Amino acid sequence: MNVENFLQLPITKDFTVVAGHNGLHKAVQNVEILDFEFSPDIPHVRDTIFTPHSVVLSSLLFAKQKPEYLLNAVKNLIELGASALAYKPVIFKDLPEEVLTYAEEQNFPILRFGGDEFFEKIILETMAYAKTQDYSFFLETILRRLMEEDVTQEQIKSILQQLNKPFEKYVFAANLRTSDPLHHSSMQSIFSLEPLLKSGLICSYKQSLFIIMTHASQQFQFEKVLDEWLALYAIPTDTITFGYSSSYDTETGLPSALREAFFASILAEIDRLPSCHYNNLASERLLIELYRKDRTFAMDYVNSFLAPLLDDKADSDLMETAKTYIIKKGNIKEVAVAQFCHPNTIRYRMAKIRQLVALEDNDYVFYEHLAAAVKLYLLHSKLTVE
Repeated sequence: MNVENFLQLPITKDFTVVAGHNGLHKAVQNVEILDFEFSPDIPHVRDTIFTPHSVVLSSLLFAKQKPEYLLNAVKNLIELGASALAYKPVIFKDLPEEVLTYAEEQNFPILRFGGDEFFEKIILETMAYAKTQDYSFFLETILRRLMEEDVTQEQIKSILQQLNKPFEKYVFAANLRTSDPLHHSSMQSIFSLEPLLKSGLICSYKQSLFIIMTHASQQFQFEKVLDEWLALYAIPTDTITFGYSSSYDTETGLPSALREAFFASILAEIDRLPSCHYNNLASERLLIELYRKDRTFAMDYVNSFLAPLLDDKADSDLMETAKTYIIKKGNIKEVAVAQFCHPNTIRYRMAKIRQLVALEDNDYVFYEHLAAAVKLYLLHSKLTVE
């Protein structure tokens, strides 16, 4: 958590940053209250009055009759490693200009309360947020391990125990992503489904979300139930791409379910489809496993086959046409519509592509090679921006 996150809490949403705008990245590990600690009339009872990385809340009562105490207080807070000072404007509506200037120079955020927010409630909300973030980080770490490591069955059981939830016999996974940054709020609203997930969980992974459900029956209609929940909570899904896994035994197949859902959502995004089921993929499964197991070999193949199209001096229209040609499964008319040009233009470009990359191949071999190379290229492009 940092100062910027602190300002996004419901109770602090009306706070104003009056100085130190370039210090909002500072970490926040605690929230403390300042009363009279910086009054020269009060002897310090300890060397460290406030713990480092704290947001310090104050009504500035100690400087009621002595505004000159404020600059010294800010200097002391900076020396003690505080992350920010948030003051309630009951004694001072505006701080002296010298205080604001010094804080701005030192990149030390000074925040002004928006109203009559209670110190204790601010502390409770901040700690609750930090606890939630800690658990989210824990979940993301667990999922990253399941996704990216070859875990044993015993390790899966151990992970399930750490998650401390009543998981059922079979696991089902969906991976959700959106390419439209204006609709990330729709993705965040997915977390409102958590109360319904008594034997599952929702977790972020890179730039996507996982919804994991477990059930006693392998015939559980996961997609139907998820659709009903999304409709019940009026969560818009028109900008979200869904990838679905097969069902697996939870204690042995959880990593497989996660990977299938993740790659299915990527393939759905590549093919510009609203959803994709992993078990409906064909040769893409082989390409996914090849890429996972030996990315270097896969990309060497891509770069060697598509080199004439990827060269800086190459006509960019050719690579775009090759990608669309494979996405549209060789349908010239659909490619022409997607590329906003005449079908004959597409035929001309495809002839040129074939001349550049595989002049001696027959139609079937040319399409097979081009499809493999383009799909690996698109898969790599998606994964490298995650």
